[in-house]
Amino acid sequence: MKKYISNIFSEYRSTPRVKFIPTMLMVAILAACTAPISKTGRRSETFDAVAATQTFASGFRHISERYIEPVSASELALEGLRGLTTIDPSLQIQHTGNRITIGSDILSPHSYTLPATNDYEGWANLTVQILLDAQNQAAHYQKTKLDKLYEAVFDGSLSHLDAFSRYANVEQAKRNREKRSGFGGIGIRFIMLENGANVSLVFPGSPASNAGLRPKDIITHADGRSLVELKRQETGSLLRGKIGSIVEVKVLRPPARIPFNLSIKRDRIVEITATHSVKNGVVNIHVTRFNNHTAQHVAQNLAQALQEVHRQLNGKAKGVILDLRSNPGGLLKQAVNVSDLFLVNGRIISTRGRHPASNHDYDAKSTDIARGLPLVVLINGRSASASEIVASALQDHDRAVVIGSTSFGKGTVQTVITLPNKAEITLTWSRFQTPSGYFLHGLGVSPSICATRDENSDAANVIETALWNAVQHTESVQAWHSVSTKQKRERQRLKEICPATNQLNPIDVKIAERLLKDTALYQRVKALNQAIAFIGK
Repeated sequence: MKKYISNIFSEYRSTPRVKFIPTMLMVAILAACTAPISKTGRRSETFDAVAATQTFASGFRHISERYIEPVSASELALEGLRGLTTIDPSLQIQHTGNRITIGSDILSPHSYTLPATNDYEGWANLTVQILLDAQNQAAHYQKTKLDKLYEAVFDGSLSHLDAFSRYANVEQAKRNREKRSGFGGIGIRFIMLENGANVSLVFPGSPASNAGLRPKDIITHADGRSLVELKRQETGSLLRGKIGSIVEVKVLRPPARIPFNLSIKRDRIVEITATHSVKNGVVNIHVTRFNNHTAQHVAQNLAQALQEVHRQLNGKAKGVILDLRSNPGGLLKQAVNVSDLFLVNGRIISTRGRHPASNHDYDAKSTDIARGLPLVVLINGRSASASEIVASALQDHDRAVVIGSTSFGKGTVQTVITLPNKAEITLTWSRFQTPSGYFLHGLGVSPSICATRDENSDAANVIETALWNAVQHTESVQAWHSVSTKQKRERQRLKEICPATNQLNPIDVKIAERLLKDTALYQRVKALNQAIAFIGK
């Protein structure tokens, strides 16, 4: 990495940079040092400097120690200071030897002595001292809230790492935790209409379900406040609350639309991530993301679907479609657990990183809840991360046929770091390695049947084309496993063999249904996986 500070960044940033033209500063340079800030030097009407120092020191330490590639505290802090250009676009930093000089159109230049390269406390002290000095000079900095200062610095620190490492402020971190672990609510999905919140889904077993709320009901008031003309987020905030608290809602139920009241006791709500349908003996389970309950949701849906097949046909299901298209991923543990639902033994995924705690091997240790039923996995260009773990594990163990397009190729693991200020850093710290040995990042999972080459063709023709091109498929699989993580152009070329699509292509499902209804044809296509299984041994 560069040891100096660049004025222009080309890497990804979650907050866009403001371009500026360097200006000559014709004022005297004031000296400063980086010794621990005294209590008197920590006075600020905007923030607690002691707490800020702890937050910056914690962030710099965790990033430096855990990031997948080596990065020093000095690099993180200096890039973080450069992030202040989002607040003060004219800010300039000059780095010479063991000193930096900082100034802008609203700040007189100050010179500071730099701490040792990996002195986390020293760099945190320096960062806070610079912010205090800026506040003492400029009203603009005085008016900037601490959350914005944290965001600017940590965005700057993380901007030159990778696109998946990011900072979430306190409110964003709270929402992220709710997505992962649930929140206090009543358990519905809704869309906003002119007269209130129209209930589109009531989660089974949720407080809303237990209270008698139904789909198509319209909630007009929550705790006496009208929902008319409110935005969806505002309505959601009114319906959510502390677990165990009560929300009073007024409801209109069609067709009579006679208003009535319900008292609903909030409980922990975890978003439903799996649904199912049954058609002609074929079970289709659609998984939207991976949260703390996804494996449980998949298992429940499969059990319900198999019972429905038995009632409808008085027989055994023909097979299962696991639809992971446009599933952006989520929790690693849940990807492992979902894979384990269909595997009896063997490696599911390995993670490899720089920090010792980032290296893990995850193995199957369960029973196949589908009891050997033929299995098809659907993926597309928006299937990423946890979705790719499941698809590659089931493909590599010859348990499923993968259909669709090459997946996204998000093959890195992020760890979530909670900072002293209750914000979060999501940090890339390891890479996924599939059971057959290839690294997913920048490559993705290649389907056995590519449905994107000719979307106007019918299912039968696409299947026959895949079988006809078996030799070429084997060659591409071998190249898939031999390409290194540094060969970015070659990895991109391999991805283009089956171009990624972000669409939910109807032909994917048609191909899957055709295979699952024809056992012999399914086995012929499944044999295409043998090249992968062989490489993995």
